[in-house]
Amino acid sequence: MAIFATLAALASAACFAAGSAMQHRVATASSPDEESRSQFLGRLVRRPSWLFGLGLSALAFALHALALGHGDLAVVQPVIVSGIVFSVLIRAAMEHRRPRGATMVWLLLTWAGLALLLVVRPDTATTSSHTSRAPIFVTVGAAVSLLLLLAARRTSPDRRRGFLLAAAAGLLFGLVAGLVKLVLSLTTQGWHRVVWSWPLWALVVIGAGAVLTNQRAYQATLMSVTTPVLNIAQVMVAIGFGVVIFGEDPGSTIPVVAGEVLGLAVILLSVAKLAAGSRQATA
Repeated sequence: MAIFATLAALASAACFAAGSAMQHRVATASSPDEESRSQFLGRLVRRPSWLFGLGLSALAFALHALALGHGDLAVVQPVIVSGIVFSVLIRAAMEHRRPRGATMVWLLLTWAGLALLLVVRPDTATTSSHTSRAPIFVTVGAAVSLLLLLAARRTSPDRRRGFLLAAAAGLLFGLVAGLVKLVLSLTTQGWHRVVWSWPLWALVVIGAGAVLTNQRAYQATLMSVTTPVLNIAQVMVAIGFGVVIFGEDPGSTIPVVAGEVLGLAVILLSVAKLAAGSRQATA
């Protein structure tokens, strides 16, 4: 099951990277001061390339859900985050250039960190679920995201606004991952239970907010600014969701925990370096 979840997460990451690259190209065609929010959304939906990117993102979401149905949040989300490898390669292909030597080093380190995390991760990591804690976790997360959005609105359209928007989007995407797994866990009780449950509707609202906030972050500044904070925020929130709500246990020995922390740290550092490298390549 862990191998299947990893493969599904990798496929999801590849689709999301391709979709994000296409959406980002359209979203950055104008600055935030050139059009209102309604004009911005109207322009997006009239562009076939943005719609195709949205379709790839939808496929990525389906594959992501499939992965979460068969694996832990602490495994699936780092795999999804490592999808920046696909993003860097896709952007290089779109711009008809080869990745720089330093970029290739960070690409390999990303995969190395992921491999370490997957190797040391225990096969059976889930202990007991505490789904009664989910409403509190989601409410707090949504409130923090709202505060970040309010702070972004008071900030001039530059890297700082993009940073705040990306942090809010990453937090929401982390909640989305947890809610997807929570909804999937309810399907064992019948789909009628899912339809009338709060996690499904929270997923719809928070998911829509995450997508829109991410698009605004794309428009505000470069992906080299938004990508690191978005990925770090979403993976940490998702891991927290897994520990607090689903009782995911990272391991019972110091070497296992140390290996997981090291692998995750290498992934996140490499993601940040790859994003910074992409800014230099496009400067």
